[in-house]
Amino acid sequence: MKDVVVIGGGPSGLAAASSIAEKGYKVVILERDDELGGLLQQCIHDGFGTILFDESLSGPEFADRFIEKVMRSDVPIELETYVKSVDKKDDHFELLTVTPEGVHKIKSRSIVYAIGCREKNRFEIKIGGTRPAGVYTAGTVQRLVNLYGVLPGKNPVIVGGGDVGLIVARHLYLEGVDSLFMVYPEDFFSGLPRNAQQCILDFDIPYRNRTTVKRILGDKKVEGVELVEVDEEWEMIPGTEEIYECDSLILSVGLIPYSEKIEDLGAEIDEETKGPVVNEYYGTTVDGVFSVGNLVQIFDYVDDAVKTAYIVAEGVDKFLKGIDVKRKKPIKLVPGDKIDTVTPQRIFYEEGEEVTVFFRPGVEKENAVVCLVNLGNVIKTYRKRYLRPSTLEEIKVPKDLFNGKKEVTIRVR
Repeated sequence: MKDVVVIGGGPSGLAAASSIAEKGYKVVILERDDELGGLLQQCIHDGFGTILFDESLSGPEFADRFIEKVMRSDVPIELETYVKSVDKKDDHFELLTVTPEGVHKIKSRSIVYAIGCREKNRFEIKIGGTRPAGVYTAGTVQRLVNLYGVLPGKNPVIVGGGDVGLIVARHLYLEGVDSLFMVYPEDFFSGLPRNAQQCILDFDIPYRNRTTVKRILGDKKVEGVELVEVDEEWEMIPGTEEIYECDSLILSVGLIPYSEKIEDLGAEIDEETKGPVVNEYYGTTVDGVFSVGNLVQIFDYVDDAVKTAYIVAEGVDKFLKGIDVKRKKPIKLVPGDKIDTVTPQRIFYEEGEEVTVFFRPGVEKENAVVCLVNLGNVIKTYRKRYLRPSTLEEIKVPKDLFNGKKEVTIRVR
């Protein structure tokens, strides 16, 4: 019987496993890939670790910090291990795993899900046309180029102005593609300003806003795309279609928490974040089941995603020790005006000094005031020099501020 099974060997899973093991618990990491580190192993650009380590590290360098920590803590690691099913018993969970050596059963008192997110595909954004070779997600292109040295094409079109798309565009440019064109439906790049500047503007890579791909052209291989302009609601504008010749299409159109598995276990899913509803220690609505990192919501910085692992270690410790200081009814933390998402969504525990709250603004605003509101009354404010939807924000909320309340709303004034 294990105390904790951590499913996922990315940075958040590794940080959670090592932090929990330091508290004296029996932990095991299950990873379906053949190596640890998650997607960071294919992210060879720098910019990771600026918050946690005050250094600018590449993805593999950042991952190695946590791999080494896990190795020092002697946490067992099972690679190439797929979790087929999880059954909740009275006082433990039974996990059925599939490995190259066969099918195994693992019993554990608690589970930490660290399985991250997935990329949206062409069908989720309703791109029509044929289904030829040469259509990729940006993550797949990163893996092809950075790990295998294979270019997806010489004349690609990238759809999406988020961080991953911006970084992939720069890398393809440096690898010597013949031509490169980026389109996105927003007014401005949706990625971090530093990525827009360093990846696109510094290299004069051509791009067009308020534009998307209507359909893909080609039979066996991509021969081109039909571009179309869109309005403020991202609706296609008739009569603005044009054909653009290319040999590959790269989609960087958003990430979604990989929450299907945890939803099957009975965890409530937040309609806005698409991840599980969690309390201040990242416990889900299923007792003994926790989640961390991009499974909870999409983080802009991996450093912030890893912060959730340190917090979840405290929550697992409380659960395994049977500490019961929960409120009779959890306090709801909800997004209000000009706020898209908030985590955690529930405040369960009475003890503790403060709660780390992440929220994504729904507006771009200078000299903004973030307000915590209860029953129409502002109970605390935070001043932010600049808010933008591309940057997830963090605030520290005193725990006693929630006492005697049923619901607290976060909004921008």
